[in-house]
Amino acid sequence: MAKGTESFTIEKPKDEVYRILSDPTAVGSCLSFVKETENDNGLHWVMKSPMSTITSTSSLDLEFDAQPAGEITWHGQGSHLETRGQVALKESNEQETEVELTLEMTGLGPMSLVIEPLAAVQIGNQIDYFAACVREKLE
Repeated sequence: MAKGTESFTIEKPKDEVYRILSDPTAVGSCLSFVKETENDNGLHWVMKSPMSTITSTSSLDLEFDAQPAGEITWHGQGSHLETRGQVALKESNEQETEVELTLEMTGLGPMSLVIEPLAAVQIGNQIDYFAACVREKLE
């Protein structure tokens, strides 16, 4: 399993940050490997190429949970790839929110021999991209 974490403070009230990041489509659009979010017969993140080709995983079945207390978690699982994530929000004051992002990637089955080393090398870039996109959405 590869894991990355990044934190930043944004000048927005916690409720506003939560409203934006409690949407699985908004979160998915900030993950570099997600092409789109589908909600047909269950929630799915469709994978972008080349990630879909490299991992032999075309989509992730998604469980997305947003708690009003300011914690958002997800678990996406596909044929050969599993991802987990968390957004934790903490109000600094009425107009500032601390945002902590965590992203995990795990290879499954025989493809894990290919995915695990790739995920370990790429997790830093993945979390940086995710944090930059989230920050941009919030500004």
